[in-house]
Amino acid sequence: MLKPVVIKVGTSVLELNGGLNVEALRRIAREISESTMSQSIRTVLVTSGAILTGLDALGIRKKPSELTLREKQMTAAVGQPLLMKEYIEAFGQHGIRVAQILVTEEDFTIRTSFMNFIRTTKALLSHGILPIINENDAVSVRELVNVFNVSSMVRFGDNDRLSAIISSSIHASRLIILTDVDGILDAENRLIKEADCVALEKLTKRLSGKSAYGRGGIRSKIEAACFAASRGIPVNIINGKVEGNLRAALRGENAGTLIRPMKAALTTKTF
Repeated sequence: MLKPVVIKVGTSVLELNGGLNVEALRRIAREISESTMSQSIRTVLVTSGAILTGLDALGIRKKPSELTLREKQMTAAVGQPLLMKEYIEAFGQHGIRVAQILVTEEDFTIRTSFMNFIRTTKALLSHGILPIINENDAVSVRELVNVFNVSSMVRFGDNDRLSAIISSSIHASRLIILTDVDGILDAENRLIKEADCVALEKLTKRLSGKSAYGRGGIRSKIEAACFAASRGIPVNIINGKVEGNLRAALRGENAGTLIRPMKAALTTKTF
């Protein structure tokens, strides 16, 4: 079986006026579907947006960062099935079947759970079904004390890190991170077309901002990208709001910033 491509869609890509941008979601589904059919690419989608969708459905006019933990869990519980409904319909228009997998950090620390996740993901791919993965925000306790003493190797505070861990776990051929900027910018705000993690290490020290609607920021994306790159996986960080960028990245073209994989890649530990 061909190695899959992991695509991470950030909340900022799916947001419009404080709610879910259904047209953007459908465009992403269309570009993935066209590439899947024309290039025989197998894809795994890691998506944010459950809390955003829940906020919109409940008429709550707050940003996710303004919510309490309980409010985040509540809105995620409301929003996740609605988000999946939109994905099912969007991919269904192109004859692509999808499946939902919700995970927590603890699922990656317990060997049985981790292996079940790998087996399920591979089984879906082998049957031509596109796995759509999200953190289970309705029960997540990542913002509380680390009561499970979860290893830093599998901790994820946002879906950037989660997509990198998944890419490493299933030996992906590429990780594509969709965001609302053109890629990584240097100190003069010029787009960095290609770089390695050594060159980006100094850059991350001056970056700290988060997006308005998502939990991550460009620093989070660089750190996630370097996690994957250190395991031999090339990473593209691209503007997911621009039509055609995802399609180009799936063809192997550089539509944003390419983080080159390390030559002496770390081996992935099997729990």
